[in-house]
Amino acid sequence: MNSENDDWLGLLRCTADAVEAALAGFDRWQDGGERPDQYALDQVADAAALGVLDAAGVGVLSEESGLRAGSGSETVIVDPVDGSTNASRRIPHFCISLCVVHHGTADADAAGPGATDVTPVAGLVRHLVSGEEFTAAAGGGAHLDGQPIAPSGCEHGARAVIGVSGRPGADLPVWQVRVLGSAALDLCAVACGRLDAYLDLNSNHGVWDYAAGILICSEAGAWTGEAGGSALFHLSHSERRGPVAASTPRLAALLSHALGPRSRSDGGR
Repeated sequence: MNSENDDWLGLLRCTADAVEAALAGFDRWQDGGERPDQYALDQVADAAALGVLDAAGVGVLSEESGLRAGSGSETVIVDPVDGSTNASRRIPHFCISLCVVHHGTADADAAGPGATDVTPVAGLVRHLVSGEEFTAAAGGGAHLDGQPIAPSGCEHGARAVIGVSGRPGADLPVWQVRVLGSAALDLCAVACGRLDAYLDLNSNHGVWDYAAGILICSEAGAWTGEAGGSALFHLSHSERRGPVAASTPRLAALLSHALGPRSRSDGGR
């Protein structure tokens, strides 16, 4: 890993530390936020994350506060609390998800929905209950608490345990399904072999839900793609995608067939 990637991961760790500190004494877990789809905990975590990232001068795309320009060609994609419904109900399965992307321009407006050259640089997902930390940098592999990780290698649905977002039907060609409520943590579970695959059955994820997790999966050696063949990395607050990650291309192909004609496994990696 090069020193620049170390610097980015250092910034992401400082951001995660700030969010943890902000939530340490938080006691309004079920209070709503300013929007119907938001909790007070989301706003508190977002403010803590922005305090660190704004001071660093980087651009930010946050689920909670949208896109804001920085001084360079990198933007940090932020989900301050992924799994906030779990958090609101005190289900101990939620995280912060952070991903640095390079977009080839210092103009945040020009790097918006029309940008096609958004590429991931570094990612961090920290479980906000257990403290487990997943990290990856482009070309540097993926790690859990500093140790290299790899997917399960599962190729067949008969023994596959997968995570999904949405309501699974009986026709998924796998052994068992888990609906755990945090896309970022589910993707990290694929990266380290706890789950064999993950998919969004409704293609309704914002980029903050999966950016860091997809990078971590890719760097760990898992197959990654998008259910409709679209680019996964972008800087639009309104666009939605269907991320797919699988331990092997063979398992990915099986899941693609199950999703129907809108899904294809070409273009994955």
